[in-house]
Amino acid sequence: MSAQMGDVSRRISPLARALFLLRFLPLYAAMGVADWLAPKLPRRWPQPRRERSNAPGISVIVPERGTPGTLAITLDALAAACAKLDEPVQVIVVVNGANPAAYTELRQRHDSPPALVPDRENREVAVRGRTSQMEWLWEFHDEPLGYDGAIAAGLAKARHAWTYLLNSDMRLAPDALAELLPYRQPQVFAVTSQIFFEDASRRREETGWSDFYPHHDKPIVYERTPEAGTLARGNLYPGGGSSLCRTEQLRRYVADAHEYHPFYWEDVDFGLRAWNEGWEVLFCPTSHAWHGHRGTVNRFYAQEEIERVIARNAQWFDMRHAWTQVSPIEHIRRIAARAPEHWHEFAGPARAWRTFRLRLRASRTRAMGLRYQRITQDSYYAAQPDCAARPRVLLVTPFALFPPAHGGARRVAELVTRLADRVDFFLLGDERSLYSLASEPWLRHVRATHLIEGRGDRPTDAPMSLAERMQRHAWPGLRQKLERMIALYDPDVVQVEFMELALLADHRPDHHAGRARWLLALHDVYLAGDGSAGDAAQIAALQRFDAVSACSNEDIALLPNASAHLIGNGAIDRRAGAAPSPQTPPRLLFMGPFRYTQNREGILAFLDQAWPTLKRQFPDLRLTILGGAESKAIADNDPRLTQDGVDLVSAFVDPTPYLAGCTLSINPQYDIRGSSIKLIESLLARRVCVSTAAGARGFAREGLQGLVTADDIAGMTAPISALLADAGYRHRLENADDAKLDTHTWDAVAGDQLALYRELQQGRA
Repeated sequence: MSAQMGDVSRRISPLARALFLLRFLPLYAAMGVADWLAPKLPRRWPQPRRERSNAPGISVIVPERGTPGTLAITLDALAAACAKLDEPVQVIVVVNGANPAAYTELRQRHDSPPALVPDRENREVAVRGRTSQMEWLWEFHDEPLGYDGAIAAGLAKARHAWTYLLNSDMRLAPDALAELLPYRQPQVFAVTSQIFFEDASRRREETGWSDFYPHHDKPIVYERTPEAGTLARGNLYPGGGSSLCRTEQLRRYVADAHEYHPFYWEDVDFGLRAWNEGWEVLFCPTSHAWHGHRGTVNRFYAQEEIERVIARNAQWFDMRHAWTQVSPIEHIRRIAARAPEHWHEFAGPARAWRTFRLRLRASRTRAMGLRYQRITQDSYYAAQPDCAARPRVLLVTPFALFPPAHGGARRVAELVTRLADRVDFFLLGDERSLYSLASEPWLRHVRATHLIEGRGDRPTDAPMSLAERMQRHAWPGLRQKLERMIALYDPDVVQVEFMELALLADHRPDHHAGRARWLLALHDVYLAGDGSAGDAAQIAALQRFDAVSACSNEDIALLPNASAHLIGNGAIDRRAGAAPSPQTPPRLLFMGPFRYTQNREGILAFLDQAWPTLKRQFPDLRLTILGGAESKAIADNDPRLTQDGVDLVSAFVDPTPYLAGCTLSINPQYDIRGSSIKLIESLLARRVCVSTAAGARGFAREGLQGLVTADDIAGMTAPISALLADAGYRHRLENADDAKLDTHTWDAVAGDQLALYRELQQGRA
């Protein structure tokens, strides 16, 4: 044994030493067996049974001990917050270890009935409003119950599926509860309100957004300072004084929390149990609560006892969840180093059994790859109530989507925005560092977003073949995260974006076979159609999907899949407010982010082959290039992009004003697949588009008069010159295609996409 154990051994008899070892053998064995067994069991993400709908109503538990004055403020604020709800509310005040007579006046003000409640100036005010279903229940216990005991007493009377835990010194904002209710989703265990101090001068060490510092020897938790933004975020654990929790799950967790009696660390335990069992815990920054003080524990316990209990409970948390690198035998040594009168707090077969169960679950989840350190950083949640009838679609993308900085992202953004009220979207996205607060307007349309990064891209990498890109993008971290999200959200459709991720279907989880349908949404089809080895590898990947969609009939013709669907590209319909194109000064517009190689190479070729002639013919001609963020570095080293008459916009921008201000648009592309969004975007803004024949892929066969094509980039010079010179001719073409263009709006395309989702949803077992 260690020196500490030796010190204890010298103070007790041999018999006492033997009894000590026997007493803690079950706890030691529980930890050791859990650690040994965890890696030997099958690896599978947990899938607890989840209800897809929630009956209306919440319960509120307020544990209270000897602070009726503070409680009065809490209950007044609670009543005002309940008045904002359209569903039943049950309030359970658990008074323990205090004289019931001190609460007589409060009971008169907050009891069931009345419908009217006197305010502090003794005026009767209708705090219930729409909450005439509000019910007050007072529980009195002579003995102090501790936090876990008070919550357990309240839970015994709770009759709603969700329960809000409210400290007796917490003041809710009027909309605090209303802000939380939309997050009652099937996979969510708890949602925590954001906490402020009544004393605004205090440092905000308590916010409700919980996290931890990794440490090899002891668990350390803290609360993060919330970032700007309104989306909910991942939360390590639900704060015990201001959180909405699933009632049945909370009952189970509280029943297993005896080790933490009477206070501290039990809410951390609840959170870890939830994450390890396949639930999520959220922090809602728009639900506000103000904390008055933290004096209840200090009034009833000596500081030395408080510190002892906190240290004991931190060790229990560590033993139950294998949180640090401390070994089972070292935990027993640390127990031995405690005062003998406290040894009983770690003994008993029931404690050992609970430790075994929880430690085994935690070790298995950690082995599966749940990264606790990323919980608060990489997930975002929108306030969207669950709807069981909607298709549930898990989008998986290798490229950053929001804000949309390239055509593929624009397509996904437009469809998700239009379908968010009819489809429950979940997003798994790579390139996490490219998302920011500017992404939030789009992420609001997604029920849950999980972002990752780490596939290993480097700016100095040479261009890769398609086969190399497919291997690089479907990296192990993405595969692992995808499997967890399938287990977590139980989607009807797993929609894999871009051919670069087609290899994800090679590892479709066997235990999900027959459940989610897998859809590969191709923005470009790279098949050559010549039976080459490259085609064979792609075809093998394509055939592992239940359905494939493509953006053009030309691409559809290349696909071998029996279930191939045309979901074309579209654009925002700007025709209603469009004025005729201006004659002077003449301006060409190219909407081509340089992230897409064909855009970059196409516009540079245009500057070489067509621009000099056009500039001589029209000396005041200007060319605006919407090149995206990637274009700046290229322009710094390429004088073609900074020459007279060329205006390069190296940022993500709304193209609307640029379309309104241009004379016509250009699309100098070659060797593309899919179809060009910029082309149809121009036509739906009543601007003629001059394109190469290759760039018109997907639209060339539709007889669109506003689409003028040339064989190659150099050949674009003549039609551009003619259109710049003849405004009447150009204006006639701008208004010639209304009937045909109606089928190319994003609204029309979204209808096609929704029909495909519903077809796949019906085909799910």
